[in-house]
Amino acid sequence: MLGTLAVPVLDNLAGGAMRIQDVSAALTAGLVLALPVEFAARAAYRRRVRRYEEEAGRLRTEAERLRERERSLEAELRRAQVREEEARLLLQQKAWEAGVDAGREARKAEYSPDARAVDEASPAGFEEIVRRLLERDGLRAEVVGGRGDQAVDVLAVDAAGRTLAVQCKHTVGGRRVGAEVLYRINGTAGPVYGAAQSMVVTNGSFTRDAAAWGERHGILLVDREALLGWAEDADHVCRVVALAPPY
Repeated sequence: MLGTLAVPVLDNLAGGAMRIQDVSAALTAGLVLALPVEFAARAAYRRRVRRYEEEAGRLRTEAERLRERERSLEAELRRAQVREEEARLLLQQKAWEAGVDAGREARKAEYSPDARAVDEASPAGFEEIVRRLLERDGLRAEVVGGRGDQAVDVLAVDAAGRTLAVQCKHTVGGRRVGAEVLYRINGTAGPVYGAAQSMVVTNGSFTRDAAAWGERHGILLVDREALLGWAEDADHVCRVVALAPPY
């Protein structure tokens, strides 16, 4: 701006038409005229910058609000999916339980050995009783007991493909099964047979240490009372012990 005003002044000075005093006065007048314009231009620029910054801040705030809304919707979707899955599992559970209740008489008619049959069985016969009870309840089961069985007498697979390793302990006179039996099956069920769950079945009872150790290590225990409910009353094995249903 100042350069534009100074050009004619300098031209006149070069031509000898102006005195130095006149030049100074002209430049001063030009400066006085130019400064307000320059200040106004700078002020307008600063106002535009502030507006741009305010708009950028508003856009950043809006973007963060939208991201927060997106996160909230995603969380709500996950909660809805969890609720849907819980409802589906609940329906499956109710349908399974209804089927178990409806099938009790059929299971009893198919195979329901009484206490005398259980107590008078040989150790091998007891293993066969347990195998047949598992098959009656819908599992595929086979006796693997014998020399070198590595603490597993019956191996069963449910409809979901999960393997259950079973140790059968037939006793005379209601003898109690100690924790050492649980130690052995706990050490071999998974590594040797690939079983996801292990169970010990007896027509007797378990010592206090065995019961505590089994609960601590997730080994399912079937004592005489539970066994007779399973056999005579045709309870389903998933109700006799905390064995997850195959759904």
